[in-house]
Amino acid sequence: MRIMLTGNSPFCNTGYGIKTAELAYALKSIGHEVAFFAYYGHGGALFDWNGIPVYPNDVDDYGAGRVKDWYDHFKADIVITHVDIWVMREIKAGLNWYPWTPIDHEPMPPLVRKTLLEVSSLRKPIAMSRYGQKEMVRIGVPAYYCPQMVNTSIFRPVPEQRESIRKNYGFEDKFVIGSVGTNVRERKNWTAMFLAMKEFVKKHKDAILYCHTNPVNKTGRNLMSLRESLMLQEHITVPNQIEQTLGIPPDKMALMYNMLDVYLQPSKGEGFGIPIIEAQACGLPVIVSNNTAQPELVGGGWILKDMRPEWTMQNSWEGAANPDEIVEYLEQAYQMKKDGSIAKLQQKARTKAMKYDIINVIQKHWIPTLEDIEKHLHDKKYGEGQLNPDDWRQVMIPETCTPAKVLDIGCGLKQVWKPHLKHLGDYVGIDIRGGNGYKAVQMDAHSLKYPDKSFGFAWSTELLEHVDNPQKVVNEAKRVANHGAIIFCTPTAADFKGDPDHREVKDVKYAVSRDGHGVIVW
Repeated sequence: MRIMLTGNSPFCNTGYGIKTAELAYALKSIGHEVAFFAYYGHGGALFDWNGIPVYPNDVDDYGAGRVKDWYDHFKADIVITHVDIWVMREIKAGLNWYPWTPIDHEPMPPLVRKTLLEVSSLRKPIAMSRYGQKEMVRIGVPAYYCPQMVNTSIFRPVPEQRESIRKNYGFEDKFVIGSVGTNVRERKNWTAMFLAMKEFVKKHKDAILYCHTNPVNKTGRNLMSLRESLMLQEHITVPNQIEQTLGIPPDKMALMYNMLDVYLQPSKGEGFGIPIIEAQACGLPVIVSNNTAQPELVGGGWILKDMRPEWTMQNSWEGAANPDEIVEYLEQAYQMKKDGSIAKLQQKARTKAMKYDIINVIQKHWIPTLEDIEKHLHDKKYGEGQLNPDDWRQVMIPETCTPAKVLDIGCGLKQVWKPHLKHLGDYVGIDIRGGNGYKAVQMDAHSLKYPDKSFGFAWSTELLEHVDNPQKVVNEAKRVANHGAIIFCTPTAADFKGDPDHREVKDVKYAVSRDGHGVIVW
């Protein structure tokens, strides 16, 4: 297939940039034609990056407005967006969109839920964690599962170099705790880490917390001020910011992990948690929060259980760890290092990380996922595909009708709405393609062969935008049924341009739902 991936520029020192570039290489290696749309980090012209075209973005919208242009230019079969799905809700229709997206709240925020339901009406999303997949299924959205990956030949234990690496960092004879993450909002929970260190160093003066982050990012906490307020200048340190801005290569990041004794990440929520796997790949036990995707990643280490719920601007919950519990687990790690028993956790950590090795994930997850996508690429979900059990249209169906007969106009050959209508009484489904052994009755919706008011309720979805004379179909439906509901796609719906057969319904009076569907009831 011809696949367009969206993410930060492959030159960006960010998770989205590094991991999208990693996936691009991997998909190309198994025979796909791949293009890269850098929605952040590249605003210039189209250029070639190791045989992969990289398209620029000139608008600060995560690429939602531009992706269709580059999708068409590349003649892509599908586009896989590697970003939070809700920021892409304005993406233009007319492309095969498969969002590879994180879920980092419990439960998923309303806007994420709404966007997923809209996307899933056409295409199946890709979850990057088992937690995310479970959340999608919970709201009635089947999802593929393709986790993040780690190159375990780079991120690996090098115990013979550990002491020399520590010496380079100036951490000889220290108990070194590390954490990697962006300093944006307070999601990584830097404050809890610092408060835990305040208590921990009272007993262990040899403890160091190495924070691989920008400590003065304008969208996060001023960690230098926080460190000073707690008088932890001798116990908390950060990398050289010039070097970090220019980009620290993976092999050097792997050496950084190797000089640590334990990895600490008490995040309030993670869509995946890439450093958790990178650290374990280097044989490092981890301490992480018991929320979202984090517990499923732990092979060797500890899971913080005392989560304090916090309400966020996305109208959902995150979980903040208790600093006292962090201190408790740091103490266990300290003593295990001292008596040598930490070696068992180091081995378990490495074993767990191997499940996320690039080769394993590509073969076990991405190859079958892409094969299934290609197989179903031209399926149309509405009318002839699966019905989402959370579909809002079901609320338009009454409990009873008089007479107890229901007419499903344009039912499709599979009659997907029949299970939701048959409680009304005798069910009749008609379709222009019916007959010839199908259960649907072959009939033209413009001219129904039934007497006036012979049905208690008439139902029609995803039909009016396909007919030659919408008003005549509406008139016929109202003639044969006492009550009814007609729902159809309009140009303001996200999936309108996803089907080339869709026509704009004109000269008919109707209401419009929030997701852009026309609604006629009587």
